[in-house]
Amino acid sequence: MENITQTLFKSAAAWRKTGAMAICFSACATAHATLNISALNTGAGDYGINNGAPIIDSNWKVTLIPPPANGIPPGGIPNGNAYLVPNNIGFPIPPWVPNSSLSTWITYSYPTQVGGDNTGGTYQYQLQFTALTTGSVDISLASDNNSSLFINGGLVVNIPDPQPFSSFQDVDYSFKSGQNYTVDFDVYNIPQGNGNPTGANVQFSGDVNVAPVPEASTVFAGAMMLLPFGVSAARIMRKNRMA
Repeated sequence: MENITQTLFKSAAAWRKTGAMAICFSACATAHATLNISALNTGAGDYGINNGAPIIDSNWKVTLIPPPANGIPPGGIPNGNAYLVPNNIGFPIPPWVPNSSLSTWITYSYPTQVGGDNTGGTYQYQLQFTALTTGSVDISLASDNNSSLFINGGLVVNIPDPQPFSSFQDVDYSFKSGQNYTVDFDVYNIPQGNGNPTGANVQFSGDVNVAPVPEASTVFAGAMMLLPFGVSAARIMRKNRMA
């Protein structure tokens, strides 16, 4: 007949195994959720509702690299969120290429800043994903102002001024199945005192399936759920051995 220590040990082991399987299933399902790479276009899927209320593109993050020495941008220091530029904003669309069902502009703050910006900041728009298939992708890029595209730290293309926001520039890139990718689109905003908004617009086109990289905090939070019962069971076992 089992004593209480053996029963608790088996129960804890079974619970940890079941919980670990659940966390693994959840994390793996997230990591292998199959999307065409076009689902990671800036503002993808939100064009129809992008008419004034703040919308955050959860796939992209934006930071300043480094914070500009000439003061704080008119929209403040980016908090990481990439905000969609509304379809009905008027200036700067045009002269920016218009938003569409394929992609919309994103920027570092809400509301979109259309006033002068003399800080000369470089805004880094970052996307991370795992390629689930291998293939070549056409990447269409527009920015205000000049910009550079990096993939896994390697320079892919520079887009110089003037007016890289009035049309897309295309570049091809080959992605490989099973590899993680970090896409950095670094956009420099030229200091200007009378109306100088900044933003990025990115479209992917190709037969490559991807999955957004799961956030470590999600997996960590799930793992922490396993600790209290396991720790309590271990304490009971140690106490019984000492008795």
